[in-house]
Amino acid sequence: MFLAFDIGNSSIGCAVFDDEELRTRWRMDTELASAVYSTCLVDVLERAGIGLSAVEGAIASSVVRGMTDVMGRAVRSVAGCDLIEADPRTDPGIDVAVEKPEAVGVDRLLAAGAAFRRVGGSVIVVDAGTALTVDLVSSAGCFMGGTISPGLKAMANALSSGTSLLPEVNLAAPASALGRDTRECIRAGVLFGAAGAVDRVVEELSDAADRPPRVVLTGGDAHVLSPFLKSTHDSEPDLVLRGLACAFGKRKPKT
Repeated sequence: MFLAFDIGNSSIGCAVFDDEELRTRWRMDTELASAVYSTCLVDVLERAGIGLSAVEGAIASSVVRGMTDVMGRAVRSVAGCDLIEADPRTDPGIDVAVEKPEAVGVDRLLAAGAAFRRVGGSVIVVDAGTALTVDLVSSAGCFMGGTISPGLKAMANALSSGTSLLPEVNLAAPASALGRDTRECIRAGVLFGAAGAVDRVVEELSDAADRPPRVVLTGGDAHVLSPFLKSTHDSEPDLVLRGLACAFGKRKPKT
C-alpha cells in the first residue's frame, strides 16, 4: 500500500491505495501546522484499519512551494518511508503536445492522464480548485492544452479583498441568478459566472477536438460547480490522486 497527496493551495487531497485500488481518502487544510499532519495520518490509518507497517511508499504532487518537504517529514515520521515528488519528468500516461511541457502543472497532466484512462478517448478535464482549469486530451491520448482562470473562492475573495464595502461570502448555492441582496448577488455572480465561462470554454475546446470529447469534472469545488454547468459531464473527485497512483506504480521497483 502507499499514500498519495494532491497538495493544493487551499487543501490537500489524500488517499491510501493498494496498487491502483483506492482504500480510503480524506482532505486536510494546506495551512495546518506541520506537526498536525503526522497526527492526522496516524488517526486516518488507524480508523481505516491499515497498519503503519503496511505503507510501503508515498507520492505527492504540489503547487505550493515547500509543502512536499513538510509532508515528506510527516510520512517519514509515521511510516518510515520516503515521499516521491511528482515533477515534469513524471510520466502521466499521455503525450504532451505543448511548446513547453515542463511548464505545465504536473497536477493538470496527472488529472488529464487519469481522465483519458477513465474515458478511453477524447476528454475535457475541468478541475475546480484554487484555480479553475479546463484542458483537452485528444482521442490518441495527447494533452493539447487548455485554460486557467481563478477558482470559485479566488473570485469571491478578490471582491472582498479588493473593495472596501463588498463582504466575504461562502459559496452556498444562490436561489437564482437574480440576486436580491449583496451576498446573494456575489454568490450568483461567482457560481453562474464561473459555470458560464466553463461552458463556453468546453464549447470552444470541443470544436478544437479531433473527436467529440466527454467532459470530466474534478477538484475540491467540483460538487459546488456541478449543478450550475449546462455541459453534460461526469464527476470524478479523485483524478489527480488516481493519476498519482498510476505514476507510483510505474516507479515502484518490480519484484
